[in-house]
Amino acid sequence: MNRENIISKALEKGLIGENDELSDERVYNLIFAPGFSTAEQISDVSGRGVGMDVVRRNVRDLGGNVSISSNDGAGSTVTIRLPLTLAILDGQLARIGDETYIISLVSIVESLQMPREHISSVTGQTELFRLRDEYVPVIRLSELLGTKSGKTDLEDGLLIVVESDRQRHGLFVDELLGQQQVVIKSLETNFRQIQGISGATILGDGTIALILDVPGLIQRHLEDCNRRQQRLSAVAC
Repeated sequence: MNRENIISKALEKGLIGENDELSDERVYNLIFAPGFSTAEQISDVSGRGVGMDVVRRNVRDLGGNVSISSNDGAGSTVTIRLPLTLAILDGQLARIGDETYIISLVSIVESLQMPREHISSVTGQTELFRLRDEYVPVIRLSELLGTKSGKTDLEDGLLIVVESDRQRHGLFVDELLGQQQVVIKSLETNFRQIQGISGATILGDGTIALILDVPGLIQRHLEDCNRRQQRLSAVAC
């Protein structure tokens, strides 16, 4: 795939900004955006930008993820990961305020506390945590999901480092409660599809816990950051 062609089309569609610094992984993952295509001519079967978008949506609906990498002159690799079972999930229980959420263990890299000296922020975008040799964007789940959190200072809670499409983010939670296998109940069948939520389950004490969709949460967070950045740009102008 031609990296420059992808960037040019993404700029044309407003998917990225002219000053954005993009890794190769993020550039190639732009082809999954709805309606995205670099084809110069549109035919009955190609060039309409719906194929890869549909692939990613269906893979995510199954609880998996899809990523792509490419080497100029050598070829491209599309990697699709799917859970072994669609009914049972090995999950990590996490508390945010009075609510319990479940995160798939497959998506979790590690969990840790955050010393204040390792926390920084990017104006108008997001908070960052220095994890060894890289900076991990922090997602405050309470703000993203509209849940009242018991802890607001990052050093008082816990960070769950997750990975999706070769990108790492940190999910800020109040407390980790343990791990267990849960039976997935579809929200879309009984309610409606919610970005960042893949389903729900009933815990042993009878309470309902939502199962978080890590790729969806990250996408939702990035969209929120882009909107905040656009608002700041508009004010500056």
